[in-house]
Amino acid sequence: MIQTRACCFLLLLAAVVETRADWPQWRGPTRDGVSTDTSPVASSFPEAGLKKVWESDFIPSDHYGGHGSPVIAGERAFLSVVWHERVASEEREIDTEVMQQLNHRGVSPELGKKMEEARLTMNARLRGDKLEEWITAWTDANLSDKEKVSLASWVASRFRAGRTALPLGDLDKVSKRQGKPFPNLAAMKEWMASENLSAEVQEKLLSSVPNTMKVAKDAVVCLDMATGKQVWKFEAQGKPTGRKSSSTAAVVDGRVYAVGSTHLYCLDEKDGALKWKTALPSEGAAASPLVVGNRVYLAAGSAVAVDVSDGKVVWEQKKVRGDTSSAQLWKPSNGEEVLVVNGNGGLFGLRPNDGEVVWTVEGGGQSTPVTDGDWLVIYSGSKDVGLRAYKAKAGGAPEVAWSNFWITLRYSGSPIIHEGHVYLCCGGKHQCVDLETGKVNWTETVNSTITSPLIVDGKLLVLENNGTHLRMVKADPTSYLQLGRAKADAMGCTSPALSNGRIVVRNKEKLICYDLRPDK
Repeated sequence: MIQTRACCFLLLLAAVVETRADWPQWRGPTRDGVSTDTSPVASSFPEAGLKKVWESDFIPSDHYGGHGSPVIAGERAFLSVVWHERVASEEREIDTEVMQQLNHRGVSPELGKKMEEARLTMNARLRGDKLEEWITAWTDANLSDKEKVSLASWVASRFRAGRTALPLGDLDKVSKRQGKPFPNLAAMKEWMASENLSAEVQEKLLSSVPNTMKVAKDAVVCLDMATGKQVWKFEAQGKPTGRKSSSTAAVVDGRVYAVGSTHLYCLDEKDGALKWKTALPSEGAAASPLVVGNRVYLAAGSAVAVDVSDGKVVWEQKKVRGDTSSAQLWKPSNGEEVLVVNGNGGLFGLRPNDGEVVWTVEGGGQSTPVTDGDWLVIYSGSKDVGLRAYKAKAGGAPEVAWSNFWITLRYSGSPIIHEGHVYLCCGGKHQCVDLETGKVNWTETVNSTITSPLIVDGKLLVLENNGTHLRMVKADPTSYLQLGRAKADAMGCTSPALSNGRIVVRNKEKLICYDLRPDK
C-alpha cells in the first residue's frame, strides 16, 4: 500500500514538473515570454555549435506554409500550418510571389510620380560614387524618416536600374490583379494587352507566372520530442492564403486548438482526431488562439470568442479589426478582467463574457501585449507610441505611464516583463527598460526584427539576423552581457519554444531541436 501511494505521488509530481516545463501556446505557459521550466540552461554555447537533438521531416513555410511557431506539451511538439502545394493547371494567377519577383512595392501616387520622373530624367552618365551621392540627395529631399527606413533601399535599386527598371505604373496595375486568376494563358495575354503594359513587363510576367495553381490543406503536425518523428498529422481541406496564415497552436487540457486558412480546429491531443471546427470571420489569420476556461479568444478579422466544448461562436466584436496580434487577458488589482487586443486602429479592452468594448487607447499593430499586475506593455508602430507602458486605472481606460518611440522597419516583436523590467528584442536593437519609470537601462544594436524572445533560467534567448543565429543574453538590468551566439538555421519570422532545457526552432523546411542543458 505504501509503495502504491509512493508511485502515485511520483507520477503526480512528474506530471506537475512536465506541465511546468511545457511551452503549450504562443509566448509560453503564461503567455508572456517567460519560461517556467526549471531545467538549467548552460551559461554559454559550445564552441562546436548547438547540440542538435533531431530534425523533422519536410514542413513548408513562407508562401507555402506561413511563419507559425512551434509549441511543446509533454513530450510532443506541435505545429499548425496551412500546407500549400502547386498542381498543374490551365489557370494563371498573379500572387505575392510573382510581385516579389517583379520587385514591386506599394507607394502613394504622389511619391510614385516623383520617383518615375526622377528615374526617367536622371543623368544616364551617373556612375559609382556620383550615382550613390545623387540617390542619397534625392531620398533625403523626398522621403520622410519613416519612408527612408522602409523604402530607401528599394528606391535606390530602381534608380540604379535607371531606364531598365520596370515602369512603376504598370507594376501597380499588375498588383491590383492579385487574387483574381485568369482561366488560361490566352486570357492573361489578352488582359496584359488591354492594360497597355510595356513589352518588358509582359515578358517578365510570362516568365514569372507559373503554369500551376496553389492548393492548400489545413494541417497540424505532432512530433515526438525525443526523436522528431511524426506521431500524427491532421489534415483538412483548406484554401490558399499564402504566408498570411502564420498562427501558433495552443495545447490545453488534452486538446489542440489550431487556426487554419478558414477555420478554427479543435483536435484530440492524443491522436489528432477532430473534435469540432468553426468558420472564422476572415481568411488567413496570423493571430494565435488564447484558451481560458471554457472560451477560445482570437483575432481573425474581428475579435471572436468560441465555446471550447462545441466550437460555437459565443460573441463577435466587429469594431475590433485585426488578424495578426494575439489576444491577452489582463486582471488589474483595481479593476475587472479585460481581454486586450492590439487591433488595426488601436489597443482595445473587451469584456471577456460578451465582447463589449470597454475602452480604447493608442496602439495597434502586430505585436502581442504583455501584462504584469497593474501594468500593460505594448509595442506599436503608431506615431509616438513605440514601446509603451500603460498603468491600470479604476473604472476607466489605462493611463500612459511612459513611451519610447523610434523609427524602424518592423514593430512586430513582443516585449517581456521580468522582475520589474521590460525587455524588447525588435526594431533593430535589444533594450532593457525600467517598468516603473521608463528609463532605458541599456540598449544594444542587433539585427532582431519580427521574432519574439523568451527568458529561461535568468537568460534571454532570441533569434537574430533573420533567424540564422540564436543569441543568449543575461537577463540583467544593470548591463548588456552576451553569453553566447550560435548558428541556429531558423526563420527570423518565427519564435522558438523551450521545454526541459531543449529548444525547438522552425527552419524554412523543418523543425529543429537543440539541447541547451549544460554537459553533465
